[in-house]
Amino acid sequence: MKHTVKRSLRYTVWVYFMLFISAILILLWLSFVVSLESNYQVMKTADITTVANYIIKHCDDENFADDLDKMAFDNNMCISITDLRGVTLYSYDGMGGNCLIHDDHSANLFYYRNKVLESEDGFIYYQATNPKFKNKTLLFVMLLKNEGVPTGFVYLNTSLEPIESTAIIIKKQILQITIVLFVLGLIISFFLAKLIATPIIRITKSADKLAKGDYSAKFDGYGYDETEALAATLNYASNEISKVDSLRRDLIANISHDLRTPLTMIKAYAEMIRDLSGDNPVKREQHVGVIIEESDRLASLVNDILDLSKLENGSKPEKRKFDISEKLMDVMKRYDVLTEQKGYRFFLSIDASHIIEADVQRIEQVLYNLINNAVNYTGENKTVYITQLMRGKNVRIEITDTGDGIDEELLPLIFDRYYRAEKHKREVVGTGLGLSIVKQILVAHGFPYGVQSRKGVGSTFWFEAPVCDEEEEFKEQPSASLSLGRRKNDNNTPKK
Repeated sequence: MKHTVKRSLRYTVWVYFMLFISAILILLWLSFVVSLESNYQVMKTADITTVANYIIKHCDDENFADDLDKMAFDNNMCISITDLRGVTLYSYDGMGGNCLIHDDHSANLFYYRNKVLESEDGFIYYQATNPKFKNKTLLFVMLLKNEGVPTGFVYLNTSLEPIESTAIIIKKQILQITIVLFVLGLIISFFLAKLIATPIIRITKSADKLAKGDYSAKFDGYGYDETEALAATLNYASNEISKVDSLRRDLIANISHDLRTPLTMIKAYAEMIRDLSGDNPVKREQHVGVIIEESDRLASLVNDILDLSKLENGSKPEKRKFDISEKLMDVMKRYDVLTEQKGYRFFLSIDASHIIEADVQRIEQVLYNLINNAVNYTGENKTVYITQLMRGKNVRIEITDTGDGIDEELLPLIFDRYYRAEKHKREVVGTGLGLSIVKQILVAHGFPYGVQSRKGVGSTFWFEAPVCDEEEEFKEQPSASLSLGRRKNDNNTPKK
């Protein structure tokens, strides 16, 4: 089994910060202590090379000696230029006769001169120990030539030892800096880790409360943009979860009520058939009819729940082209029974025939649910208006009731899958899930939809679908304004 080592954020920040400080200190030691002497030698060699090149190029200049004196002084060098026989042509002694090319040690110049003559490049670099001061020195000897003919020798000598005292001072300073930086790193990393971890710890505590069902828990990410953004997201999620939980309880209560009512009716009338109806065929038929009606209501509720579940799980619409106008008229014919038995009035207005591409059964379900919703909430005049018109390149279907309207603050909740209005009539079969099913179907199709409402006037639910380009081939002639076997709506369309 694989074991995961758990570390706190505070500990992780502390470790990484200390590693960062350690890397800086190691770099300092490598740069100023380990490589200081070698870098110094490289720099002194470059200085000698610069002076030698100057001698080659400017040995005939008028101010050559004065310029060379300054260069020798600036670079702490001893310089000697001789002819081939060893006669000194120029000399600068910056060490008071204590270098390798002046006074007592001048006999060594013949040795170095022979080494130059034996070399292929015409110059040599040589490290030697000064016999008097016992310090390391760097010697450069070069053969001077004029048009390829040797004319003399150049000797340059500089000390390498002063770097040692400088290096000792630098090492002491770096050691002090190391100790100070390490202590500061410990202190800064501790407070830095605490600052970074504190808002996350606060968020974690609030998350624990939320996980235990305390939806009033507030997330505080004050301190950093990222933690504030995380806290804002979690607060939003907490509010949404609270709403979902509240609405879930409402849904369970509503569905329980809707299930209980038909089941109670079925049981009651079944008992009446058993105990009271007896051989009376009229009463028995009446009681059986109620049982069938309530069974249908129960089946409708179950079907709506199943449909909503399928749609929310990503059920794809099976699209094909059809005439939405014909489908609308076909749907409206099935509401004749409400007109004949309960006095409802439906006014249908269709501007023309239009072809759309959609799932026929799902769009039919949208029309049924919107019309049923209008019937449930229409006013005492029991009037519902159904209108089809063009909006740009879309055909728009509007279903308008003449009820009490919807409060503006409740409009965003109308299509919620858990929302149900309090003032609900049950003259028509309904489960309270119709509008949420409408929303899921239209979202799956990518069709725009919405609701407009005014208190005391009524509500208009609408959706739009793009018409097909070949609709002229699909239909011979556009239809005129229609009514559903009753008065035309040219004088009865509600004001919005």
